[in-house]
Amino acid sequence: MKKYIKYLILSLSCAAILYTLWYMHFGNLTDNNGALSKTGLEHPVLFSLWGILTYAAIYSNILYLYKILLRKYKFQYYMAAAALLGIILTVSCRFDISFKAEYYLHCGGSLGFSIITGVCVFLLYLNNFNRSDLFNAFTILTGLILIADLIFLIIYKQNALIETVPVVFALIEMPITIFYLDKSRGKAYAAR
Repeated sequence: MKKYIKYLILSLSCAAILYTLWYMHFGNLTDNNGALSKTGLEHPVLFSLWGILTYAAIYSNILYLYKILLRKYKFQYYMAAAALLGIILTVSCRFDISFKAEYYLHCGGSLGFSIITGVCVFLLYLNNFNRSDLFNAFTILTGLILIADLIFLIIYKQNALIETVPVVFALIEMPITIFYLDKSRGKAYAAR
């Protein structure tokens, strides 16, 4: 059963990456009007599908990896629930300032989802920093991407490219980690 879970997670991650890249084509990648939320005003159903698929892909990876690597921790379940609330607010509330309450709920949900997810992914790798070179590299890359993304968001505001780089990177690095761990475990068993 475990074997199929990792392939399901990989499939979900690939689907989320492909859908994200496809969804981005509706807006301008580097313009504020091309932000995923602004595109969602014109394509609300597609935006909702993007949010649900992205959440499912990221948190299936996070929960699986925390279960394998950091069994003693339980906060990831609370973080996953809070991030779910964030993504629900993001996709169900319009990113339109003329609807102030919805606009602020959308922004709060989006910000909450982003921060919670970034913290979960970074802590996963940070807590395993000395485990291997792969974990060292992914810890540093994740930290750099999160810091650079924050700086670019402050300077350029939101746009599709800035919004999706951390998401796509997380959806690439976590399945790599899952398969790396599986391969490492296989070598450890073969050495016995």
